[in-house]
Amino acid sequence: MAQVIIRTQAADNLKNLIKIAVENQLRVINFGINKTKRKLGELEKESGMDSKYFYEEFQKGKLGDDFKSIRWAGEYETLERLQDEKAADK
Repeated sequence: MAQVIIRTQAADNLKNLIKIAVENQLRVINFGINKTKRKLGELEKESGMDSKYFYEEFQKGKLGDDFKSIRWAGEYETLERLQDEKAADK
């Protein structure tokens, strides 16, 4: 695992910079989660199917591989990754 070592005379300034960077990253992740949830909601409304159920059936090969299905699966996977990142950053 890579390590970053930073030495500074002003530890408080460094702490604040790191805190701001982490908070900013969480804002970006939350924005992505909300945007992805909106897209999934639109797809669910269009098809009348829950995304979790869709994804399970898609993974089993039961829903084909048209562009809409691939996009939907991609959005679902994106949401999972973003939620994992958010949990890791806490």
